[in-house]
Amino acid sequence: MARQGTVRVAGALLLPALLATLGGCGKAGDEHGRKPADAGRQSATKVEESAQSVTIETSGRTVEIMAGGVGWPAGIPAEVPPFSFGSIRSVTRSESGEGLSWSIAAGELQPDAIRRYAALLKERGFQASSMIVGRGGSVTGQKGNISIAVVSSDGTATISVALKR
Repeated sequence: MARQGTVRVAGALLLPALLATLGGCGKAGDEHGRKPADAGRQSATKVEESAQSVTIETSGRTVEIMAGGVGWPAGIPAEVPPFSFGSIRSVTRSESGEGLSWSIAAGELQPDAIRRYAALLKERGFQASSMIVGRGGSVTGQKGNISIAVVSSDGTATISVALKR
């Protein structure tokens, strides 16, 4: 159990560093034409990038990071109501032996987004609880093997959806 926590913490710490270096991922060398020192080494990690996404594959885990106009992610179970109370800025999808998870960043939230999403979760049969603080707050929902958490502050929100296998 401690190992899983370590892996999650390490992943959370490495993700910002990866995003900061994406600008140079497709380059063969620096501005002087030199190749990186480890260019010939093989790695257990595979990184693919397109204009709007990055996919990282390691043994037992795949992480896909999508940005810019991605909308509500495909693959989230249909019983999870889409979060339509703001604009989705980015999505991170992770897959492992434990299941699937999505972390969705949203902005430009409507003032009553948390309250309205909590009501939607309850309508769909989720056990939901919420805490409203000013224009922000949080809501959590549980239904079978699906867990949802939304945390909102200052017009932005992070929506987390986890699907256990």
